[in-house]
Amino acid sequence: MKIFFEYLGLLHIEGIKNKSYIDVDADCTVVEMMTKLKIRKEHQKFISVFINNEEKSRQTILKENDRVKLFLPTGGG
Repeated sequence: MKIFFEYLGLLHIEGIKNKSYIDVDADCTVVEMMTKLKIRKEHQKFISVFINNEEKSRQTILKENDRVKLFLPTGGG
């Protein structure tokens, strides 16, 4: 199934064009999607997940045409 995928902040995902549609398996969770995209498990816990403009859990099951946005917050001062 297709979802619209976007990433923000310092996050960069090799081989995936930002703001594009990608294919994921039916009943795929956000964690499964991030693993498929080769985002390291130790980095996944720092990524904020938004689905259809609402912050969601990494265990959320994706649905056809969901708009998924991953955001890696940065800090400093």
